[in-house]
Parts: sequence; C-alpha cells; structure tokens
Amino acid sequence: MKIKVNVKSVGARRASVSAMDFELPKEIKAQTTVGEFLDAVTAICVAQYKKRQNESEILKVLTSEQIEEKSLSGKIGFGVNYGTNSPVLKEAQENSRQCYLDGIFALFVDGKEISGLKDSLPLETPIELHEGSEVTFIRLTMLAGAMW
Repeated sequence: MKIKVNVKSVGARRASVSAMDFELPKEIKAQTTVGEFLDAVTAICVAQYKKRQNESEILKVLTSEQIEEKSLSGKIGFGVNYGTNSPVLKEAQENSRQCYLDGIFALFVDGKEISGLKDSLPLETPIELHEGSEVTFIRLTMLAGAMW
C-alpha cells in the first residue's frame, strides 16, 4: 500500500512541506495500530538512511541556485553522510514508539489527529489507512522559560 508522508523541506522558498511516497509492507493492513504503523515507517526510514550512507557519489559542483537554497537552511553541503554509525532498527523502533508516548510528535492521518494519549494503551489506538492516505508527523517543541 502506498501512502504519502508530508516532509518539511528545510530552506525551501515556496512549498515548505512536500509529500513523499512510502510503500508500506504487505503486513500493514488498512486497519492497523499506531505501534505497528510507527514500526513500519521507522523501518522504511532506517533502510533509506542506510542506503544514503552507502552511496559514495558526491556532487562535484553545486549550482548557484543550489548554494542559495542551501544557505537558507544554514548549511551548504553535498548531501553526503560522513557518519560511520549505522542505526539499529530495533532501537530506532523503540525510540519512535517512546517519542509518540512522550508526546514529542503528533500524528495526523488524512487530516485527523491520532491521539491515543488519553487511552491506557496509546500504541494500540487503531488507525485506518487506504491507498494514497496522507500522513503527517509534526514534531512538537517544548518551550522553556520562567514562570512570572
């Protein structure tokens, strides 16, 4: 099943959020739980990260447009990951589940927030997906400051 995941493009001038196609594994049915969905999306992201890590092709020259666009995000680079640490899938899945439980990010499916924080088992909250569902993850920022 193909879904669209909205991803924020850092430094983009016009559309700051763009949809990326994700192909969910066959084990993920139309009616699934938040936990199973988070595990599947995390597995896809870890696989993509490892693939980018293994790619050794480096751009030789950046165009002036690319330099200008990258400067808006604060970093001009070739998009190569020089890190040697490879993520462990099980740890990444546990981390994504814990972040959801801690309220670090909000999950929206087809424009509706999936909030299982009031439930006793929020990872067991059912969600309905269909071909072309639009999923958005929004990282919530914790504000710090003094109480007046």
